[in-house]
Amino acid sequence: MIKFLGNLSKNFSQSEYHPGSQEVYMYASTTTFIKCIQAFRSWLKQPMYVISWYRTKTENIAVHGIPNSNHLTGTAMDWHLYNHDFTKDEFIKYSRKWASICKQFGCVGESGWYLWGIHLGIENPEQAKATGHKFVHWDSRSGKQIDNPFPELRGL
Repeated sequence: MIKFLGNLSKNFSQSEYHPGSQEVYMYASTTTFIKCIQAFRSWLKQPMYVISWYRTKTENIAVHGIPNSNHLTGTAMDWHLYNHDFTKDEFIKYSRKWASICKQFGCVGESGWYLWGIHLGIENPEQAKATGHKFVHWDSRSGKQIDNPFPELRGL
């Protein structure tokens, strides 16, 4: 744990990482994720409104996160664009770009589509090696998660 106030990157602050706390928990993979998400934000060229980034175990339980959520290591972000509902084409476009950025930084990406926004994350190298994943995506807009539903994103 480190105490930190200020920006984690050009466009993301510590308060977006873990609102209401000056304690920043980071892992080696967290810094890789910060580089990836900043590259994505620079490509997007518009503000990303962070819904959730780092979570403690207690916070993760409270939002019904999965027990091994990448939010627990600061390697996932849920976000949306102001006053905007994402289309399928946008989700696919953003997911493709995310997969490309993750590969540039030597990690495996994941993206999820929800009614409230998009999840972007990275799997840690051990997790990716164990699962054999190249890129993972899901659609949870119905309230039930459907894994790898879009043929356009398979095999990235």
